[in-house]
Amino acid sequence: MIVIKFGGTSVGDAERVANAIDIVAERRHLHPIIVVSALSGVTNDLVAAADAACAGDGQRVNDIVDRVRQRHEDVAMHLVQQKFDFFDAFVKRLSKQIEEIHTILQGVTLLREVTKRGHDKIVSIGEKLSSVLFAYSMMMRELPSEHVESEDVIWTNDHFGGATPRMDLTTEAARKTLLPIVERNHIPVMGGFIGRTAGGATTTLGRNGSDYSAAIVAAAVGADEVQIWTDVDGLLTCDPRFVPSARVIDHLSHEEAAELASFGAKLHPRTLEPAIEAGIPVRILNTQNPASPGTLITREGTARATGPRSVARKRNVTVVHMTSNKMLGAHGFLARLFHEFEELKISVDLIATSEVSVSVTVDERHDMEQLQERLRGVADVEIIDGQCIIAIVGRNLLADALVGARVFEALRGVPMQMLSLGRSGLNLSIVVNDADSDNAIQRIHHALFEQAVAV
Repeated sequence: MIVIKFGGTSVGDAERVANAIDIVAERRHLHPIIVVSALSGVTNDLVAAADAACAGDGQRVNDIVDRVRQRHEDVAMHLVQQKFDFFDAFVKRLSKQIEEIHTILQGVTLLREVTKRGHDKIVSIGEKLSSVLFAYSMMMRELPSEHVESEDVIWTNDHFGGATPRMDLTTEAARKTLLPIVERNHIPVMGGFIGRTAGGATTTLGRNGSDYSAAIVAAAVGADEVQIWTDVDGLLTCDPRFVPSARVIDHLSHEEAAELASFGAKLHPRTLEPAIEAGIPVRILNTQNPASPGTLITREGTARATGPRSVARKRNVTVVHMTSNKMLGAHGFLARLFHEFEELKISVDLIATSEVSVSVTVDERHDMEQLQERLRGVADVEIIDGQCIIAIVGRNLLADALVGARVFEALRGVPMQMLSLGRSGLNLSIVVNDADSDNAIQRIHHALFEQAVAV
């Protein structure tokens, strides 16, 4: 039994939906469970509709919702193939969902505000629509499928906008809901991204959370593999948009992939958590190139594969430098500094320390002026915006002295703000000005993956 997840670009139009259905048909013998994202761009449309409702612009709300409905109808119509009974049933289900979203947005338009709970209800409609579309499109193609409401499977806490699954309830619900369908040799289809609280409220798992949903479901039912179908051949040695020579990595460990995910790889950062705990392999594949073997992610990866595996970056980072002679020989000084970060809910990423200074990076620039004021008298604080973290990810980077030598030689002449390498040797991170990041990452990739291979 496998769980197959299709991203928004994999179900973006009728042709791509048809391709995705062909992929499912070829894997029917593996007893698949299907998880789908919203059609590409639909979640953004729903966010725009919520914003328009808050502004009291009822006409714009109607225009957006009508456009979303028409897009789903057009895709289904292209896939009908004389199966008009299934098409009519789909339109009825679609109309019910559209009516629900209209009702919610009308209320928002009157109130001119939306709660986090209400916002989750609105943006979840994209996955509801796409999963209904995909299930009925499969029926039109004579594949026995059954649509499943995501809220009947994934149970979460009430942290709206970024909920955490309650795996005990989810495991019970998934086995009760999904396994009987699989046993009937039918294919369950559900939307990703969506869950439900014990009180019955709809929640979402955060943007791009459909990957997470697939891993949650796989862990809950004891699947043998998670397949995430997207628009690239797998995880690569670098982003091919600015390093055309980047190549697919055939096999990664969970730790390496999770590290890359946190730096923007085509994978949701939390996706791997349920898979790691359950020991389930994750495979990244390309809907537009099904013949590609993709990237396989397992707990151990390839035992013999040490050294750099990929170079990634995180842009729009802020560096906070804190300097004070009071640090010398002082007990609890760092705790005092980081207490202020905790109080202001400022999340820290990288940390570098010396005898008299501490430097950190933060992703979200909020309350920086307040932080500076709170630390006044304790440390001199310098805040530098417009920075970028470049991360060299691999296993046991400390074992090869040439890795550091090649990286520093490649960055000759590029100013660096910070450098961090943990004892695990999993991630060598360098902070540079964002304006220098394209040049820096291209040089590093050439030194580690092109020049090194040539040597």
